[in-house]
Amino acid sequence: MKVCFERYKKKLWLRWFYIIIYIFWIAPIQAQNNEVIYGHPFITNYSAASYKAGIQNWDIIQGSNGRIFVANNLGLLEFDGNSWKRFGLNNTKVRSAFWGEDGKIYVGSQADFGFLSPNEKGELEYNSLADSLPEGLKDFDETWKVYSVGKKIFYCTFKRIYVYEDGKTSTIDADERLDISFLVENQIYTQIQGKGLYFANEDGFEIIQNGDFFKDKRISNILSFGKGQWLITTFSHGVYIYDGSIRPFELDDSFWKNDFLINYSTRLKNGNLALATQNAGLFVLDNSGRLVIHLDKESGLMDLTINYVFEDAQQGLWLAMNNGVARVDLNSPFSSIDDRMGLLGSGYAALKTDQGVYLGTNNGLFLWKNGKVKFVEGTAGQVYSIQNIYGKLILGHHNGTFLVEDLRAKQISTEQGAWLFKKYPSKSNFLIQGNYTGLSLFEWKDNTLQFIQKIKGFDESSRVMEFDGNTLWIAHGYKGVFKIKFNDDLTEVVESKVYDSRQGFPTNVLINVYKIANQLIFTANGGFYGYDPSTDSFKPLAEYNDLFRYGTVMADLEPDDLGNIYFIEQTKLGVIQPQPNHQLKLHYAPFNKIKSLWNDDLANIIALDNQNILIGGKEGFIHYNPQKDIPQENVTPVIFREISNQGVENQMIFSGHTSSGEMPSSLINREFSFAQNSFSFDFVTPHFESGSEILYQYLLENYDEDWSDWTYDTRKEYTNLREGNYVFKVRAKTIFDEITPTAEFAFIIRPPFYRTFWAYGILSIGVICVLFLGFRWLDKKHKSETQELEQEKNKALLRKDSEIESLTQKSEKEIMKLRNSKLQAEVDFKNQELTSSAMHLIQKNQLLNTVKNSLKNLVKDEKSSPLNTQLNRLIKQIDKDLEGGEEWTQFAENFDQVHGNFITRLKEKYPDLTPQEIKFSAYIRMNLNTKEIANLLGISVRGVEIGRYRVRKKLGLTRQDNLSDFLLRF
Repeated sequence: MKVCFERYKKKLWLRWFYIIIYIFWIAPIQAQNNEVIYGHPFITNYSAASYKAGIQNWDIIQGSNGRIFVANNLGLLEFDGNSWKRFGLNNTKVRSAFWGEDGKIYVGSQADFGFLSPNEKGELEYNSLADSLPEGLKDFDETWKVYSVGKKIFYCTFKRIYVYEDGKTSTIDADERLDISFLVENQIYTQIQGKGLYFANEDGFEIIQNGDFFKDKRISNILSFGKGQWLITTFSHGVYIYDGSIRPFELDDSFWKNDFLINYSTRLKNGNLALATQNAGLFVLDNSGRLVIHLDKESGLMDLTINYVFEDAQQGLWLAMNNGVARVDLNSPFSSIDDRMGLLGSGYAALKTDQGVYLGTNNGLFLWKNGKVKFVEGTAGQVYSIQNIYGKLILGHHNGTFLVEDLRAKQISTEQGAWLFKKYPSKSNFLIQGNYTGLSLFEWKDNTLQFIQKIKGFDESSRVMEFDGNTLWIAHGYKGVFKIKFNDDLTEVVESKVYDSRQGFPTNVLINVYKIANQLIFTANGGFYGYDPSTDSFKPLAEYNDLFRYGTVMADLEPDDLGNIYFIEQTKLGVIQPQPNHQLKLHYAPFNKIKSLWNDDLANIIALDNQNILIGGKEGFIHYNPQKDIPQENVTPVIFREISNQGVENQMIFSGHTSSGEMPSSLINREFSFAQNSFSFDFVTPHFESGSEILYQYLLENYDEDWSDWTYDTRKEYTNLREGNYVFKVRAKTIFDEITPTAEFAFIIRPPFYRTFWAYGILSIGVICVLFLGFRWLDKKHKSETQELEQEKNKALLRKDSEIESLTQKSEKEIMKLRNSKLQAEVDFKNQELTSSAMHLIQKNQLLNTVKNSLKNLVKDEKSSPLNTQLNRLIKQIDKDLEGGEEWTQFAENFDQVHGNFITRLKEKYPDLTPQEIKFSAYIRMNLNTKEIANLLGISVRGVEIGRYRVRKKLGLTRQDNLSDFLLRF
């Protein structure tokens, strides 16, 4: 495939040679077949509700900054492409307006005239000149026209003409009532009712040669029309050529009626004439009077009464209507063929023939001729293709295949979903048709197309297909591309292979095939590909892929006779143009205007001829005329609509109007206090063809690091800016990707007082003084502290001695405390031993009592005298052990050590206590209970109670005294 495309490049120079031959030789012969198709131009209507003023409009002008001004019943309207604004003036109906070279807007209205000029803040202020006239010159009603000649401004009324120059107003008076005045070649002309056409001079009015011809014909306008000629239009008596003599300018009755009233006429920049009528809309004629286009309500205008026509800098026509305002893109290369012409549905197929242009939609087939559309009977429903096959028109339709003759369709095949036909290369009388369920075979025989049969062996939908030799390539929407070969009689597919991502495509979906310059080009979700038979795979075509970004998905490609390749891609439409240096150029910016209008169901673009390209639209078709695709010389600039400042108070800095078109010098590098450090910028680009599709990008120097992303926002705010020098920059990108020059506003924010030079100076001096005083104070303080330190040193030595002594005492106390702690620990240990010993005695005595009681029982039961003797001896031995004399002596010594000689002190104080009562008291001090004491003493519980009573009595305790508490405290 690479070799094939290298061959294609080499042929480019031959193509250019053929183009030259075509232009100078063949094209003139084919001129009659290359009739330019005219659709309806794009029209934007603005109703009174949108601009919020009166319905009637009378005049339109454009300022040097691109804004449009409209003379309206309720004042002067301003439109910047984004929003409307109204200036009420003196609450009068504004009839005329003129943009002066000095940047002032001179206006005429009911019983008033004057001018608007910007003040220092850019706000338009109205100055009435009529208010300062002498009373005798105020007796006029309407100021219908305002003109300028040199420095003179002419306000034309029905009473007289007022001349304003250098701040003074003079008059050109007339004896009779004047009609509308005109400016032709820097000369003011006016019509005097009942007399004819006059020109004005300083002395008054003088009739022109043969001017009386118009005494009973009211003139609507006078235009320069060739050397020494005028074109004069009248309201109700037709159009005339004037060169001293007068002759009618004939208008063809095929489009013109005598009852059409001409309100205004003008000469367009391309030389055509525009006639604005009272009752029939707008007519655009060429110099010979032939109709170019007629616009009325069916074309999209909201009103038939047009009072004025103005052509703006972008060659758009503005219409001041009796009800609203309209803008017509008359010179755009794009126009619409849709239901306004009678074409119903979305566009799918088109074919140019000698009978006209056949247009296929989802509602059927239509014939367009001379701006009129007729329906072809029998074709209702979805049309897929219309092809010229051997001079016959063959229609591919949802319901089958049809032959079209004399605006009627005759069905020749009922196979549903007839996509299109391709001739079999080696047998041109046989044709292969793709349809919903595969392929069908047709034969051209006996001067007609005959259905043979459905081809066997392939049943996939076959909408997109091309032959390469006798091999048929069929692209499927989501399976890949099939390579098909037929048997000899073409009735069966004998070989079918599918190619997808395994053979080089990025995915299996959105693959298409086209034949360009007799070579196959495959497109997929990732660009352009060519088939390489040596590897039986597909490889990217850098020649085309370099023109587009990665991921390009082509919806349709269509070449014309000049080598241009028109394309529809997911994000753009355009044309690939061959260049003389064998390179390719991508041209798509103008197509951005319609990129949201094309039919995205089955996208299609059809090159009828070199001047007529049709793009299937959501509503009908979009017509593209390459001859009108002329780059705009001037790019509409960005203008500041409003600049405001916020902070302690809200301030309007600039309202967008200047006399020179440049930012007033008083606003350049204007300084603002730090308290006013927030700004709001409102901007716009009056590129009316772009509508609301203009993108903006902005940057604040010394704040933003880089330009912002492109956005539709027309307002940007900055808050709490630091002090410094700033430049706000903004630029726009139109719908045609044109980037405007940058608009700038430079300003300075002064620092707050505490960050000014003087503040820093005062602060520095203050710091020096503070440091000086501080050093002196520190020196004094150092000396004072030195003396204090000496005194403190002596005191510290005394404190140290005292502390050492105190520490010594504390140490001794700590030693004593430690000794006491040790002694207490020993006491606690002894106490534990005592308790343990007591418990041991209790347990032993319990055991001995138990054994004793058992022995006594044996003595009672045993009759043997020797055994009883032995048992009684054991009982006495147990009683002796229970008395425990030696154990008590040891216990008493230990008890006294732990309890501070308790037993000794008790004996000394209460000598009457028996040894048994002393034991009893010791056990009570140890917190033993009654039962435990009974076991230790070998007595009963009752005995313990009696013992407690005796002890209390000998100790002299009353009933209220607690024996245990007494013994514990003793």
